Amino acid sequence: MRAFRSEWIKLSRRTMLAGFGGAMVGFAALITVLMFLNAGGTSVGPGGGRTASFASAETLSLADGSVISITHVATFLGIIALALFASNLAGEFARGTIRMLFVTEPRRIKVLTGKLAALASFTAAWVAVGLGVSVGLGVLLSSGAGVDTTAWWTADGFSAMAGTYLSVAGSVIVFGLIGAALAVLTRSAAIAISAGAAYFMLVEPLVGSFWEALGEWGPSAVSSALVEGGTAIIGYSTAVVMVAVYGLVGLVASAVVLSRRDVNS
Repeated sequence: MRAFRSEWIKLSRRTMLAGFGGAMVGFAALITVLMFLNAGGTSVGPGGGRTASFASAETLSLADGSVISITHVATFLGIIALALFASNLAGEFARGTIRMLFVTEPRRIKVLTGKLAALASFTAAWVAVGLGVSVGLGVLLSSGAGVDTTAWWTADGFSAMAGTYLSVAGSVIVFGLIGAALAVLTRSAAIAISAGAAYFMLVEPLVGSFWEALGEWGPSAVSSALVEGGTAIIGYSTAVVMVAVYGLVGLVASAVVLSRRDVNS
């Protein structure tokens, strides 16, 4: 708990709140606005052509219409979480503060657990804020988009909000755990963030297009399946298990490397 509380002191700084928290809420708000403004079925693209909208007004009027926006931005939130975890862990090595932490608390796994728990709770809190902002903007923009939000406030609607929050938060935290593992392995925030972002945004989508196993069972694919509530290939329960496995792999990798690595500076 001491490691957890000390980490929250850092996370409560204005730069952290505005940087990482603001980015999460900003992405959620941006996608929500775009989705409701283009809910008419088609929209004008940058070149003047017609492009498909994110979702129709009829789809947004369903019980789970309030959470469609946040599911579209889940991958971006995951990349932000990856950057948060990676910059935090790698920054301890870069500044030499990791050695001071281990002098104060020699049990390295306890320090790592406290730090990751604080980062995970910080991330989960901002996902909740992002979801709340997204739903609020949806309500404000619904009348102009021809969206009926009555079904949002039913039992099914609240269930969709709660289930989507848990799925998105779990998916985003796993991105962060993978970023933490990369940071501990490389000791460089730049390398960890660029490698992690490149994998999730380029490598897995491109390589997965011809390597079927990676395209269907890679961490990005199973995270998307979790957020979407399951797909034709990966059921929801399978996605939950696979995301948990990837998160555990990242956690174990961080713990093993950190516990065995010499810290001289």
